[in-house]
Amino acid sequence: MNNNYFILAVLIGSTSLSHAEYQIGDSGAVAISIDASVISTDNVSRDSTEDSDVITSVLPTLQYKNDAGAASIEAHVGQEFITYNDLSENDSEDLKSNVKITFPDELDGENFSLVIEGGYNEYTSARSARGGEGSVVSTEEVDLSLRTSYYITEDIALRAAVEHLDRESLTTGYSDLTTLTVPVAFYYQIDESLSAGVGYRSRSSKVGNQVVSPKADSDDEVFFVGIENQVSSIWGYELEVGVQERNFDANSFADQDGLFASLLVNWQISDMTELVGELSNEFGTTLANQSSETGSVGVQLNHTFDERLSASLGLSYSEMEYTQADTQTNGARDDERFSSFLTVDYKLMDGRWTLRGSVNHDDNDSSAAPANYKALRGGLSSIFVF
Repeated sequence: MNNNYFILAVLIGSTSLSHAEYQIGDSGAVAISIDASVISTDNVSRDSTEDSDVITSVLPTLQYKNDAGAASIEAHVGQEFITYNDLSENDSEDLKSNVKITFPDELDGENFSLVIEGGYNEYTSARSARGGEGSVVSTEEVDLSLRTSYYITEDIALRAAVEHLDRESLTTGYSDLTTLTVPVAFYYQIDESLSAGVGYRSRSSKVGNQVVSPKADSDDEVFFVGIENQVSSIWGYELEVGVQERNFDANSFADQDGLFASLLVNWQISDMTELVGELSNEFGTTLANQSSETGSVGVQLNHTFDERLSASLGLSYSEMEYTQADTQTNGARDDERFSSFLTVDYKLMDGRWTLRGSVNHDDNDSSAAPANYKALRGGLSSIFVF
C-alpha cells in the first residue's frame, strides 16, 4: 500500500435520529431511520491486488418496539443500497431484518428468562478464497436462536441455547454453510459479584454442494469452565476456558483438538472513559470450504468528551490457521493480522442525528502470497431517526 495514499470521504444526504417514536396505541411504537455513508478504501477485495474505490451506502430502516406486555418485542426491517464508484459489478441491494422477543420483559420473581431472536439478512463484503485471493462476496443469511436461563435454586442456574445459522453464497467459488450450535452450562452464584460454572457446547457445520473438493463438514465439542467476577465497582471480567475437539466427516481432513478460550474484561477508568479487552481462541469454517482456528486479542477505549462528542479507539491482533483438502497451498495457510480503528461520533438535535467519522487499517501477513495485503478505509456517515 502507498503510505502517501490520501483518503477523501464525503458526507451525503441524510438526516435523522433516535427518540422520534410514533405510538400506535397499545401495539407499540415505530420509528424510521436513515443511515447514509461514503467510504473510501485503497483495497476493496482485501488482498494483494489492492484495488481502490469509493463506496456509497444508504440504509433506510423501519423500527418497531413494544414493551407494554409481559414480553418485549424489538424488530426492524430495511434495505441497504450499496454503490461502488469504479467496480460497479459489486453494486448490491441488501435486505436487513431482525426480530427479538424477551420474556419476561423485566424479572419480577420469575426463575427463568427466554430470548427468541432471528432474522433474514443479505451481505456484500470482502472474503478470502482458498488460495488467499480476495473477492466481494454476496450472501443470504437466516439466523435463528433461542436462549434461556433457568434458576434451579436461588444459587444454581441452567443456561442453554439453540442457535441456527444458514448462509447461502451467491458468488461463484464460495459455498453455502449451515451451522447448528447448542451450548449448555450450569453456574453457581458464590456471592453477589462472583459466579462459577461448567459447560458443554456442540456445533455441527455443513458445507454446501458448490465445491468439488472434499467438504470441511465437522462436528465440534467444547468442554469449559467459566467465571464471572465483578471484582469492584469499576472493573470485572467474564472467562470461559477449556478444550475443543473437531471431528471431520471427510478423511481428507485430520481431526483436531486445541484450546478453547473466551475472555472479556471491562474497566471503567472514569465516568467518561471505559476500557474493554477481549481474548479468544475458536474453531470455525469458511465459505471457501476451509477449517479455521483463530486466536485473537484486542482492546478498545471508549471516551465521552461531552453530551455530544464521543470516540472509540481499537487495536487487535489475530492468528488464523486455515486447513483445506487440496495441495494448492500444501493443504494449509497461516495468517497474522494487525487491525486498528478510530470512530468519532457527534450528536445533534438532542441525540437524534449522529455524524460519524471512521478510519480502519488492516495489515495481513500470510503464507499465501495473494493474502498479503494492507488495507486502509475511512469515511463519514450520517444516522438520522425520524
